[in-house]
Amino acid sequence: MSCQPIGLFDSGVGGLSVLCELKRQLPSENLIYFADTIHMPYGPRTPENLKRIVFGILRFLEEQKVKLVIMACNTSSAVVLPSAKEAFALPIIGMIEPVIEQVVRLQIERLGVMATEATVRSGTYERELRRAGFSGYVHCQPCPELASLIEDGEDEHRLATALQCYSSPLRKAQVEQVVLGCTHYPFAKEEIQAALGPDVLLLDPAIHVVAAAKRLLEQKQLLCQADAPGSSVAYVSGDLASFERRAKQLLGYTIDAQPVRYQENSGAYNL
Repeated sequence: MSCQPIGLFDSGVGGLSVLCELKRQLPSENLIYFADTIHMPYGPRTPENLKRIVFGILRFLEEQKVKLVIMACNTSSAVVLPSAKEAFALPIIGMIEPVIEQVVRLQIERLGVMATEATVRSGTYERELRRAGFSGYVHCQPCPELASLIEDGEDEHRLATALQCYSSPLRKAQVEQVVLGCTHYPFAKEEIQAALGPDVLLLDPAIHVVAAAKRLLEQKQLLCQADAPGSSVAYVSGDLASFERRAKQLLGYTIDAQPVRYQENSGAYNL
């Protein structure tokens, strides 16, 4: 048994959708959430820049003695995960592989993926789907503004307009199911469903990612068996008040949040 915390991170509030799933499936676990809002959004960033940012976050989480890291961000999972696994001894789980395993089991014929520009550009979803034996049609739809609009949560009209634009190619492709390929997107699940239509099933990777994390912790005998609910703390690299406001709107409660400083010259995050 180990009650060391599980670490997870994202560029903003999106990864809180994974935190919610962790609390549902693993309620005894202590959680450290890193919100890298100073670098939000990740989608347009170059692979080199994203790697520098993510490695800095992973070093910070190492210092907090986490036992496992979930990259609660599809962009970093698509672009940085392989190099991160090579560079760090920590067990690291990304957002993509577990949901691909689920898609292959479901035997979907026409699949859509909504994701950031960087995730789509990386080709990771299509590559990993084919590697896993998926033989159906895949349409990966970049959604450049979507994560930022959900992060801000202040312009419902712009959100609806953007979703009409992003959903149109998916509707034309007659996809049966759509992977929400960014952890921000589940927070706009109702709006996305309305834009795609009632016949399209939405797949939230968080369910399968947390299930994979649970299996890994069981294998390593690292599950926390405490009777009480685990703690949650957030570390925020950007505006703390903005994060706290939006997190409370999405979670329905206030999460303990603390500021961290980003050192541009070293790429380090410090309390």
